[in-house]
Amino acid sequence: MKKKSSVWEGALLLTAAALIVKLLSAVYRIPYQNMTGDFGFYVFQQAYPFYAIAAAIAFTGFPMALSKMIVSEKNNNDHLIKTSVWTSFWLGVFSFFSLFITAPFIAHWMGDDSLYLPIRVISVLFLFIPLSAFFRGIYQGYGDMQLTAVSQLIEQTIRVSGILLLSYYFVSKGFSSYETGAAALSGSVVGALASGLFLLSFWKKGFASSYNKRAKIRFLYAAELLKSSIYLSLSALILALMQLVDAFLFVNVWVESGMKDYDARLLKGVFDRGQPLLQLGTIAAASVALAVVPEMASLVTEKKKTEIQSLAKLSTKISVVFGGAAAVGLICIMKNLNIMLFKNEEGSLALAILCVSILFVSIIYTATGLLQGIGHGRFAAISILLAVIVKVTGNLLLIPFMGMEGAALSTVSATLIAAVVQLIKLQQSTHFLSGANTSKLLSYILSLGLMAVGVSLWVFVAEIVLFTGDTRFQAMLISVSSSLIGAAIYLISIMKLKIFSKAEWESVFHSVSFVSKLFKRLKKRRP
Repeated sequence: MKKKSSVWEGALLLTAAALIVKLLSAVYRIPYQNMTGDFGFYVFQQAYPFYAIAAAIAFTGFPMALSKMIVSEKNNNDHLIKTSVWTSFWLGVFSFFSLFITAPFIAHWMGDDSLYLPIRVISVLFLFIPLSAFFRGIYQGYGDMQLTAVSQLIEQTIRVSGILLLSYYFVSKGFSSYETGAAALSGSVVGALASGLFLLSFWKKGFASSYNKRAKIRFLYAAELLKSSIYLSLSALILALMQLVDAFLFVNVWVESGMKDYDARLLKGVFDRGQPLLQLGTIAAASVALAVVPEMASLVTEKKKTEIQSLAKLSTKISVVFGGAAAVGLICIMKNLNIMLFKNEEGSLALAILCVSILFVSIIYTATGLLQGIGHGRFAAISILLAVIVKVTGNLLLIPFMGMEGAALSTVSATLIAAVVQLIKLQQSTHFLSGANTSKLLSYILSLGLMAVGVSLWVFVAEIVLFTGDTRFQAMLISVSSSLIGAAIYLISIMKLKIFSKAEWESVFHSVSFVSKLFKRLKKRRP
C-alpha cells in the first residue's frame, strides 16, 4: 500500500505542476495580444505549434517512454541511459537543422514569407528540449517526480516572464510584429535552457557517479524510444495540431478566395483568440488524464476488471460533466468575455462555435490517458491523426463559404470524430458503460440547460439594465458575475439531480484534497 501511495503521490505531484504550467501557458497570451494587437498575435501563433510539439516531447512523450523502459529493463539501465541520451541529442540536432533550414519554405507555405524569423528562433528550442526530456525520463523512471515537477515550473515561469517582458520592450521601441514575435519566442528557448541546466545539476550530484560509461548504444532501445515517444506525444497534441493546420491553411484559403493578405492575417489573429480559451476550458480533463495513466496501468497489471470499469467510468464522466460546463458557460458569455480579454467583440460567433470543441477535447484527453493505461496508446495516436485529416478537409471546404466560423466548425468536427472513435475503443476494452443509466444523461443535459438559461437571462438583464455600454470594465463585471452565477447554478443542479453518486463525489473531493496537499509540498521543495 505504501508503494502504491507513493506512485499516486508522484503522479498527482506531476498533475499539480502540469496544472500550473497549463494555466501559465493559457493566461500569458491574453496580455501578449493586448500589447501586440491581433496582427502581432497572429505572428506569434503561427510559430507557436512548433513550440507545442517540442513541449509535448519534453513534458510527455520522451519522459514517459523512457521512464517505462527504465522500469521494464532494470538489468540494462546503463545501456538504456546511454542509448537514450544519444537518441535525444541527435533527435534534437536533426529537428533544429531541419526546422532552421526549411523555415523560409515553411513561412512561404503559410502564406507569409516574413514568418521565417520567428520560426528560426523557435527552432533553437530543439537543441535544449532533448536535454530536459532525457533527465525527466531518467528521474521519473527512478521514482523522483519532484525534480520533473520543479523543472517544469522553472521552465514555464522563465518562459512566460521572458515572453511578456521582451514583447513589452520590443513593442515600446517600435519594432515590427515579426521582430517582436521572434523576441518573445526566444523566451521559450531561455526557459528550456534553464530547466535543462537545473536538471543537469542534480544529475552530476547523483546519477552521474553510478552510471557505467562503458555502456553500449542499442538501436532496438532507440527505435522503441522513438516509437513510444511519438505515440505519447501525438496524444497530447490535439489542440496544437489543430492550430498547425490553421497555420498552413487559414490565410492561404482566404487569400485564394480573394481576400487581401493583410486582412487574412489579421483575421487569423482574431481567430487565434480562441486558443487560450480552449486551454483553460480543458485544464480539468488534462489533469485527470495525467493522473489516471499510472493507476489504470496498475489495475490492468493486477487484472482488476471491476476497478478498471469504475475508473474509466468516473474519469470519463468528470471530463464530460466539467468539459460540457466549460463549453456552454463560455459560449453564453463569449461577447463580453471577448471584450474583456481582447478589447473588442470581433470573432465572437466563431469563438463561440470553437468552444464547443472543449467538450470533445476534454473527452479526448481523458480517453487517451485511459487507453494508454490499458495498452492502446497506438490507437489513441491514430485517432488524433484521423482528427487532423478531418480538420484539413474541413478547412478546405468550409472556410471559403463560412470564413472563421468554417474554421471553427472544422475543429469541432475533427475533435468530435476523434472523441467518438476513442470512446468506442474504450467501451470495447473496458465495458465502462455497462449498466449506464439513461436518466443520468438526461439529468446532465438538463443541468447544462438550466445553467445556459440562467446565465443568458443574467447577461440580458445586465446589459440592458445594470451595466449599459461597451467598456471593458463593464464587460468584465458581466463576465465575472455570469461565471459565478453559472457555476452556482450548475453545481447545485448536478448535486440535486445526483449526476455523481456519493462514492464518486468522495473520490473527486479526495483527489482535490490530495492535490492541494501536494501543491503545498511542491511549494516547500527547495531545489
